[in-house]
Amino acid sequence: MKRLLSFSLLLLCAVAMTAADIRITVTEKKSHEPIIMGTVMLNPIGLGVVTNMEGVAVLSNVPNGQYTLAVSYVGFQTRQIQVRVDGKDLAMKVELEEASLTLKEVSVTARQNISGASTSSVIGRQAIDHLQATSLADIMQLVPGQLMGNNDLTSASNLQLRQLVNNNTSAFGSSIVIDGVPMSNNGALQQGSFSSATFTGTDLRQVAADDIDEVEVVRGIPSAEYGDLTSGLVVVHSKVGVTPWQFKSKINPGMMNYSLGKGENIGKMGVVNGSLDYAQAWGDPRMKTRSFHRYTATLGWGYDINSRWHTNTKVRYMQAKDWTGKDPDAIADGTYSESKNQTFSLTHNGKLQLNKLLARTVSYTIGVSLTQNDSRNASFASVSSGLLPIITATETGYYVVPFETRSYLATGITESRPGNIYAKVSDQFFFRSGKTRQSFKIGADYHYDWNNGRGYYNGDERYPLRPNSDGRPRAFSDIPALHQLAAYAEDMFTWNINKVNRLRATAGVRFTALQPFGKVATMALSPRINASFTVTKWLDLRAGFGMNSKTPGLSYLYPDKKYNDRVSANYMPQDGSAQLLAYHTQVYEVAYSKNMKNATTTKVELGVDFKLRGGKKLSLLAYRDKTPNGFGPVTNYFTYAVNHFATVPPLDASGNYDFTRGYDRQDIIAMTTGEIGNTNTTVNRGVEADMDFGTVKMLRTSFYLSGAWQETKTWSTDLNSQSPKAALLPTVYSSIGTTPFKVIYPSGLDYSKYRRFVTTLRTVTHIPELGMVASLTAQAIWQDWHTSYQADKDPIGWIDNDLQRHDITSEMLNGFLGMDAKYYAAKPAGQSSVAIQDLLIRVSDNEPSKAPVTWNLQARLTKELGKVGGLSFYVNNALYYEPYMKGNNTSTLSQRNVGMSFGAELYLNL
Repeated sequence: MKRLLSFSLLLLCAVAMTAADIRITVTEKKSHEPIIMGTVMLNPIGLGVVTNMEGVAVLSNVPNGQYTLAVSYVGFQTRQIQVRVDGKDLAMKVELEEASLTLKEVSVTARQNISGASTSSVIGRQAIDHLQATSLADIMQLVPGQLMGNNDLTSASNLQLRQLVNNNTSAFGSSIVIDGVPMSNNGALQQGSFSSATFTGTDLRQVAADDIDEVEVVRGIPSAEYGDLTSGLVVVHSKVGVTPWQFKSKINPGMMNYSLGKGENIGKMGVVNGSLDYAQAWGDPRMKTRSFHRYTATLGWGYDINSRWHTNTKVRYMQAKDWTGKDPDAIADGTYSESKNQTFSLTHNGKLQLNKLLARTVSYTIGVSLTQNDSRNASFASVSSGLLPIITATETGYYVVPFETRSYLATGITESRPGNIYAKVSDQFFFRSGKTRQSFKIGADYHYDWNNGRGYYNGDERYPLRPNSDGRPRAFSDIPALHQLAAYAEDMFTWNINKVNRLRATAGVRFTALQPFGKVATMALSPRINASFTVTKWLDLRAGFGMNSKTPGLSYLYPDKKYNDRVSANYMPQDGSAQLLAYHTQVYEVAYSKNMKNATTTKVELGVDFKLRGGKKLSLLAYRDKTPNGFGPVTNYFTYAVNHFATVPPLDASGNYDFTRGYDRQDIIAMTTGEIGNTNTTVNRGVEADMDFGTVKMLRTSFYLSGAWQETKTWSTDLNSQSPKAALLPTVYSSIGTTPFKVIYPSGLDYSKYRRFVTTLRTVTHIPELGMVASLTAQAIWQDWHTSYQADKDPIGWIDNDLQRHDITSEMLNGFLGMDAKYYAAKPAGQSSVAIQDLLIRVSDNEPSKAPVTWNLQARLTKELGKVGGLSFYVNNALYYEPYMKGNNTSTLSQRNVGMSFGAELYLNL
């Protein structure tokens, strides 16, 4: 690090060395027409430009040295060209070939990123087409460790990389960045109690696959440019440029998807690119109890304001509808669940080639997203026995409540209107000194999230959907907006020590301020580094260290009110006269979660890359990600008194019931506040392997093997307090549902742990003469393991009804706790008590759950039909293997690989 800093200071003070301009003319190979707005990138310094209307791009003031020139364009094969600069201006012509299966090289699998950069997988357009993907969710199966399966658009799908179980932090899902703008879900709000199982991540079904040009899935330590992360990052680049009219149709028994796209050169006004997409899916074609509809429209415009200022603007509209209900052939009872989503987004990217010493390229991004999300759930509020009280109070007090003696049909509605604004500006410049090169990137971004929706309410407040529970209305518009301000700096450093040994490192730091001017203001510093060292021509060693910071989001910062309802009077004489049902409602309102901090994940990686004979490659990587301050509930108690009446309460002077006198007892209730804090710890660790066996020329077949062993361990560091078992207390406590004290046990001893080991073998057969590629993918789940471990625990204290905490020492373990919440060395006379020895927790069974080995087989075939278009087929679970299996500690059978999925895609170039 000292050497890197010394180089930086030296370069900033040095006089620029001899440099030259590189003029690149990019054309189509067959027609020799210019490629407009193609991307030209000079590596490793990361200098990038875009071709103008004549297909020309100029890289100015390039220092002397050896570089790799990468030229790419939508629908064409990327060209990699070695370029040497020696002080003289260069003029180059680069011809690009249309991406076609008739070429010698195709890429229908994920590509590993270069050593020294973030651990990631790059998935191009040919791979997406071969998958017949309908959404971003389908594309993720090419990532090492991800499971294959049937395409299903009827279920929400979010992505959690290197995480085997959902929790309160990872529920936000991996960050999805489309054309430089994150798809934020910080403004998504849920109604009701805090739950670790609640889905709040970005639904990948919203992103149609046919408008995607390339996807980069970052599993490891990302660039300092990206923030607000939990479990990984997905960077999506949509199609931009001139493309022919193309119509695509995908059909299988449970889904159909149609799209139409076109990119057009409009002369001096630049290039426009648009697409339309429609998808419809149903859970089971025989019983259409689940359905999904998606409409997507995009319009992009690329325009050069002048020779140095390139802009790209894109407008997106997406409408989706989920529906779950009765089979149309069954008798309709009025129950259903429906969710409608409409999203409008605007993205604008600009790049200015200033060619100054400390400002080679200045880029900026502006994004706006507005969403309208309406959900409606109609179901029966059931009366299991006796009567159902209808409690709808939203303020603390005593209430005479109506009740029902039979079930009724009710409707609950949620209107959510989340929105966000995103802005970023960055400056990139580079230097070269001797055998070293450095490319710097500094910038800042601002993120603003809000939700001005009506929130949750009942169709008829007299008949609420969830009476006596978390079904109280809440206006989302009353919740403050969320501000994030961040700055970052990064240095891409390359040191060519000699012809063989080379050091590459990407080091950066990110600073984030959450709600910088509010009561919940907090800050986070996230250093990151990825480095690799070339030991020999066939061996690279790499390592990485970094920290990610995730904002808690509006639903965690500003949780819903906490409600507790308790019977105060239940007088129901058999003759039906003077019936009275009264409840006391206690409301605790958390204005904001005190001391809430960003969840910080520390990531460590160690890896090795082998380059073997015959083009074979092997990459091995071990990682460990730890989040010691993830989001979770905070156990803070408060107590209150409730008056209970055996008969009808007396009346006051106004003729109303007086609940302050005449009661037969007063109950002291302990209630949690509902606050949320940083009380969860999660550790993810594992080993990933990626092997390219090269191509067997005789068979025209390439072989790829990837695998991942993963482990997720999660536990709570919150106060571990419990009520004594009912059997230890006098029956009066269990009958009225109170406790004389809370027992405190050590925190962090109990945990959940998950393990999975998956390997995926892909064979790709490519016959250029036929314009055809076929792939066969076999995936095996060798280990699927889970345990919920509970440790033996001795009590360490108790909390009385005055909320005073008392410690239990080892010398007190043979004593007693009386019903007055006091400690006694010997069993007290005149009152009931609990022996502390009876409060010890001893666990006899912690046997993990293990599933048998299972496997799946996929087959895919893509055939080009000349310039007309092409045809693809696929089948998942090709051998129709769907066994019923029994686990090691259960007699319940579970079915794997349910059903066989197959389908076809036809695409036409119009």
